[in-house]
Amino acid sequence: MKINKFAVFVCCLSVVAIASADLEERVSALENQASLQALENNLSLGGYGEFHTTRKSGNSYGDYHRVVLYAGYQFSDSIRLNSEIELEHSKSTIGYVLLEQFNVGIDLSETSTLILGRSLAPMGIVGPRHEPPLFFGVERPNVEKYILPSTWSIDGVGLTGDLSENISYEVYAVGGLDASGFDAEDGIRGGREAAYQGLESPSITGRVDYHGIDNLRIGLSMFQGSTDHGSKGSDYTLTYDDDATSSVTNSITGFSGTEVSITSFDFEYFNGPLTVNGLWVDGEHDGNVTTSIPAGNGLIGSNKALSLAASDFSGQYFTVGYEIWRNGEKAIIPFVRLSEYDTHSSVATIEETKIGVNIPLTNQFVLKADLLTTEQAGKEDVDTFSVGFGMMFQ
Repeated sequence: MKINKFAVFVCCLSVVAIASADLEERVSALENQASLQALENNLSLGGYGEFHTTRKSGNSYGDYHRVVLYAGYQFSDSIRLNSEIELEHSKSTIGYVLLEQFNVGIDLSETSTLILGRSLAPMGIVGPRHEPPLFFGVERPNVEKYILPSTWSIDGVGLTGDLSENISYEVYAVGGLDASGFDAEDGIRGGREAAYQGLESPSITGRVDYHGIDNLRIGLSMFQGSTDHGSKGSDYTLTYDDDATSSVTNSITGFSGTEVSITSFDFEYFNGPLTVNGLWVDGEHDGNVTTSIPAGNGLIGSNKALSLAASDFSGQYFTVGYEIWRNGEKAIIPFVRLSEYDTHSSVATIEETKIGVNIPLTNQFVLKADLLTTEQAGKEDVDTFSVGFGMMFQ
């Protein structure tokens, strides 16, 4: 029997083509699997969140105070991305979404890292470690909230690392605060900028920590810089009526060039069931734009005073917590915090006593309750009772 050589050749080609296609599919599948494996190995996901309900002056309210999603990516052994997107106060229209962090870290050596982008100002205790299971109380300390002010996103370039085995550091060149957001009641807190700050009014911030004593960390942090206009632009103009009813308007351009300086000392001590921490902060600003505006004017598009006098601002707090029971990761930790702070020379000093308890159910989930008593000259004492829960996941 004669064999058709052409038919055999065609059959062989068909077999090779089928095998080749199958091989390509297998290689593609392996490549996809390798890509997914690389993504899984290099991608980090996490976040934190907290909810609380509060009763103050006869009124009660609940608040999903913040929900934060974290994503990080390891581009190489020495280059990594860190990012956090935060949703705050979803209970009402005052809530907002904020890009809290978005930075790239580039290791320059084993002891130093270059930071590019948006980071958190390295001020205080809660600023660098603000996840709910890591601090006492339903709310963060008001001294850090209003005086530092924590937490505070900064845009710029930084350098972090170790000066020795026991000394670490962070230093950043960043954009300035927005002086149009300053007011007497809340101090400089309103000057934090959610939009890109730019470097029109460059500032410097940093901290040094000492870890050379067992169970103790001691930190010193600072901020020094001039103010800018943030998202309002370098020629921000505020318009106002002469008498709140007149159709004739005037305008003032300003809110820039003032100096802000902040110095803070803090410590943390951990020894078995005992936790002690404290913070002292002192600052000053030159005030925002000053001008003479007729009394009774109406500010169009703003409910803040047009000018705020230069002033010192300061605060301190001291916290003691003691673990009275533990079973695995579950624990009961009562605490007390004494605070005192002054947002502006025109506002009386505020004194606070907070008594509460943290009940971690795991290392990443905690129940909290506390009673805050606030005293201020010229005002009635105010008691605020809060309960809530917080979590972190990674």
